[in-house]
This record gives sequence, structure tokens and C-alpha cells, in this order.
Amino acid sequence: MSSIHCHFSSSRWQECELSGGRGFVCGTAWLSGHRLSASGALKQMDLAEGVDAWRKRMGELNGFHALVRRTGNEMVAAVDRIRSIPLFYGVQAGDVYLSDDADWVRQQLDEAHIHDEARADFELAGYVTGQDTLFRRVKQLRAGEALIVSDSDLGLTLSLERYFLFQYYGMSDRDDSRRLIRLEEIVEEACEQLVKTANGRQIVVPLSGGYDSRLIATLLARCEYPRVLTYAYGHRDNQEAKVSREVAHALGLPWTFVEYSQEAWNQVADSDEYWRYQQWASGWNGIANMQDWLAVKLLTEQGKVEPGSLFVPGHCCVTGFLLPSVFEAKRAGRLMEAGELTEALRQRHFTLNASEEGEALFRERVQPRLALDYPLDEALDPDEFIRQFVLFGWQERQAKFIVNSVRCFEFFGHDWWMPLYDRDFMAFWQSVPRHWLEHRSGYVTFVENMFTEVSGLKAPLGNASQKSRQSLRARLSRLAAFRRGPGARVKRLAKRLMPGLARGNTLASTGRFPPETLERLRSQGYSHNGVAAQLFLERFC
Repeated sequence: MSSIHCHFSSSRWQECELSGGRGFVCGTAWLSGHRLSASGALKQMDLAEGVDAWRKRMGELNGFHALVRRTGNEMVAAVDRIRSIPLFYGVQAGDVYLSDDADWVRQQLDEAHIHDEARADFELAGYVTGQDTLFRRVKQLRAGEALIVSDSDLGLTLSLERYFLFQYYGMSDRDDSRRLIRLEEIVEEACEQLVKTANGRQIVVPLSGGYDSRLIATLLARCEYPRVLTYAYGHRDNQEAKVSREVAHALGLPWTFVEYSQEAWNQVADSDEYWRYQQWASGWNGIANMQDWLAVKLLTEQGKVEPGSLFVPGHCCVTGFLLPSVFEAKRAGRLMEAGELTEALRQRHFTLNASEEGEALFRERVQPRLALDYPLDEALDPDEFIRQFVLFGWQERQAKFIVNSVRCFEFFGHDWWMPLYDRDFMAFWQSVPRHWLEHRSGYVTFVENMFTEVSGLKAPLGNASQKSRQSLRARLSRLAAFRRGPGARVKRLAKRLMPGLARGNTLASTGRFPPETLERLRSQGYSHNGVAAQLFLERFC
């Protein structure tokens, strides 16, 4: 007889009794501004009134959670709208296995070999697209998706239901004054929910030089939350940290700096802890985002971050990566040509190997998979182009790489919250006019105005990452011509003649990699994250 097997490795899961079954909740679900109990959250999962009613109820939930409801030999398992707490599943001999631990599922299925298409995704993007993981029979729930397992005459049957898609609808209304008022209401409500979630705990903000974390710090300063710590990291005197310090000082918030160096990374790069984290956080789906890992480790060990603190990163649904040509096409009243979406996705998401071999791998292995879900071979209206591009970014890069970085906080025993993925904040950005998406102009204006109001600092600080990307070192590093062959030799000579170029990236994280391996893979066209992906595959697969 077929059966369902559930395994939850995290201590964050709660189990509760339900009428006719049991339920499991990880994280927190909110509804209409109120925090739901575990049983209250699981009531939203009831399919008794049909899938349409279920989909509506699930779409109304806010917060960050994974929910599993079991009644008899049936099950509904769902992740939230950004897959903040991943769930994995697989089928073996008619039995269904579900877990928050992808490796547990892999072991139950006795799956030992990765498949080529998934490996190509991983090598070029750093994550596996769609429902797949590196192992063919180990699947994952996508953002805003649920797995429904039901008992029938044929045994257990599986179906997937999507209750949320982050799709851009757009509006032509240019009344920005009303829109700005509504946006302020939304971020204030998101901040109130954050404060209720923190419940007096220390709130820790990774404060970069960009606008997203600046907005969070500004909101906390405005509401005068009493226990806030902001921090920045990287090599000494990096541009991000300079702006971060200025922001914290202007807002009157405590600030600390964690210096990164190649030596500091060298000290941890061979440790069991370092690799154990990467394997666990990957979910056999993507490379672990290591950006905050060293800082959180050191701040925790030094006692600057209290046990169980609430980390609040500036992860945000507002994309800044749309091509200028799409806005030009809309103004000119022309379509985006067939193939332009393919190239836009490739250049934004699949360039961890920027060599000719990497592009050929994309064309051969990745593009056919993408064509199953995206209109790659069609001429598209610019609004539809934006919709498809934003959809891919949300359900792939944001959910599987950016948002998944919260595993770092969990690993060191802390909690987390992401107010810029609030339900109403996301809904707001699905319907903003097109001109707000061009360089995120409406959003940038909003953040700068609020920061000026709270801090009293009238001169805009700008975006540090944009300034950093204009540096000679950054421009050289981004050029494929300088990653291999004669170009790589020219870059090495330039570093010897101009020592400032040799410092490495802002995170100094070239120290994570053995020098000879780094040199070999960079010469083959791999970027920094491309090297990380290759080392992960070599070690674990």
C-alpha cells in the first residue's frame, strides 16, 4: 500500500492536531494584520470548498512560512509566495517523500547521479530552474506553489497548484502623488508587522550602500525601535561600507563593521562548518549565497549579535535589471523581436561562464528547457516582455539564490524577516506604471525622500553598488575578454602595476578558493560565483 512519509529536520517546525489529521507549520503566517496560530494557518489549507476557494485563501496569507496538512492518506504542502522555507519531494515505488531537507529525499529515493540539463543550469546560473534539482527525481516546490497528494483507486496521485505568481500588470495612471502616499502606508504597515514579529528582540540589519536596506533602517529609526544593530562588511574602506556608515550615523543607529580579507576567508574555507553549511543550504538546487556568512559567524561569536536575534535583510521584489531597450521600444511603439527575451535572460542570469563554451552550453542544454515555460521565440509587446522577465527573476534568481540566503541566519541560530517581500508591498509593485520600473525611479525617489525626512540629511547618498560597478577593476572583471587567454594576462599585469586593482572584490572572497583552482577556472571564463558552483559540483557531485 502506498503511503506518505514526512521528515522535518529544522527545530523551527511546529506540529499540531487537526480534525481528522495532523499539520506542520514552519515560520509565521499572517492574515489581515494578525498573526495566525499554527492551527489557524493550516485552516487556510483546507480543500473542502474546492481548489479555487483554496487558492484565494492561500493568496490572502502574508508572512513567511511553509505549511503541511495531512488527513488520512492525503496531504497538502505549500511554500509561501517567495519560497522562503523550501520543501522538497519525490516518489519511490508509489510512496511519496516530503521534507525540508533535499538530501533526505535524495537518500530515500536512492538517487546518486545528477542529470546534464540541471547541471548546465547550475553551472551557468548557480541554481536549477523550474521544479528540478540536481537530482532528477528530487523535486522542489516553486514560489507560491503547493503539492497536493490524494488517494485514489490507482494509489497516491500528485498534482501541483500555483496560487500566486509575481506578474507585472502595469498601469498608465501617472498620479505619482497618490501612489507615493499609498506606498508609504504599505511600508509603515510592513514595519509594524516587523516590530510585532521582533517582539522586543534585537533587530539586526545588514546595511549595504543601496536603497533597500536603507529603507528598512529608515523605517526602524522613524518608529524608534529601541534595539537595532546595523552592520556592513567587506575589505577595509570599501564604498558600500562607507555609505552604510553614513546612513547609520545620520539615522542615529548603532553600526559595526566586519572586515573581510582573503586571509579571513582562508581560515574558514577548509572547515567542516563552511562546507556543511553550503551543502545544507543548497537544497541540491543552488549555490549558497555566502555574502553574509562570515559576518554573521563573527558577529555571533563575538557576542555583538544576541542569540535568537531577528535579522532583517533588504531583499526586495523591486527589480532593477530591466533592459533600457524595452522602455525605448514601448516609447517607439514597436515590439521586442523574437529571441530578445532569450538573450536578455541569458545575459542577466546565465553568465557564470562567459566563454564561448558557456554560451554554447546555454544554447544546447538550457534554452530548450526555458522554451517550455517562456515565449522565447515570439515577438513580444514590451509590457509582456517585462512580465516574462520579471516572472523569471522572481521565481528563479530571487527565490532560489537571494531569498535563500536567509539560511545563513538560521545556521547560526537566528531568526529573520523580509519586510520588502510583504504581501501588499509585492502587490503594489505588480501594478506600478512603467516609468517606475525604469531604473526603479519612483522607488528611489521614495526612499531618498523618506531618508531625508527622518535623518535630516538633504544631500542624496546614492547607490554605492552602482558607484563600485563603475570602477576600473569592476569593469575589467566584468569583461569576458579579460577572463581568459591574452586578456587575463593583461589584467594580471595591470594588477601588478596598480596594486589597488588586486584587492579583489568588495567581499575579498577570492580567498575562499585555492589560488591555482581559481586561476584555472577564471581562465576558462568562470565568474566568481561560477568558480563557487564548480567547486561545489566537484566536492559533492
